[in-house]
Amino acid sequence: MDNNNPEEIFIEKMNNFLATVDLRLLNVCCNSPDNSYAKETLKTMHDLLVEAYGTDRFDFDSEWVTVPAIIKSRNSGLLCLGLVTIDLESSGEHWGTFFLTPIGVIDQGGDAITEKESKYLKENYLPYDYWYTANIGNDIHVDFDTAPDTVREFISYCRPDQPGMIME
Repeated sequence: MDNNNPEEIFIEKMNNFLATVDLRLLNVCCNSPDNSYAKETLKTMHDLLVEAYGTDRFDFDSEWVTVPAIIKSRNSGLLCLGLVTIDLESSGEHWGTFFLTPIGVIDQGGDAITEKESKYLKENYLPYDYWYTANIGNDIHVDFDTAPDTVREFISYCRPDQPGMIME
C-alpha cells in the first residue's frame, strides 16, 4: 500500500470499518423509521473519507474518487448504503458501485460477483439512484435538489455544515 495515496488509505480504513458493521441490521435500519444505526454508519464512512483525504470536497483535480453514498432502488424504493466511484476528469461520470447488503458487500461491476449476488441486486436495487456524502463540484449526474426526504436527512446527518443538504 502507498501510504501517500489517499484512495488506498480510504479503502483500507473502509475495509477495517466494514468488518465491524452488522450488514443485516444496517439493511433493516436503512428502511425503517429508526434509521439511527444507518445514519451513524454512513457518517462514520464519511468521516473516514475526510480522514484519508483531509477533505470531503473534490473539484476534478485527480482522476477519480470512491465516496460513501446512499442508494435508492427506483423500483422497490429500498435504501442501502454503499460506495460509488466517480470520474473526476469528466463531469462526474459514475464508474462503479459497492452495495452494502445483508448478504455482504457487493461490487456491482466486479469480476468476482456471484450469480447469487447479481440476482440479489437485480431483485432489490436495480435500477437505482445514488447520492454521495462528498461535495463533488460540477457533477451533472446527481441531483441533490430532488433527493427524497430520507436521503436528505442521511446526507445532512453526515454533513452538518450543509444544513438542508445544500451542496456547494
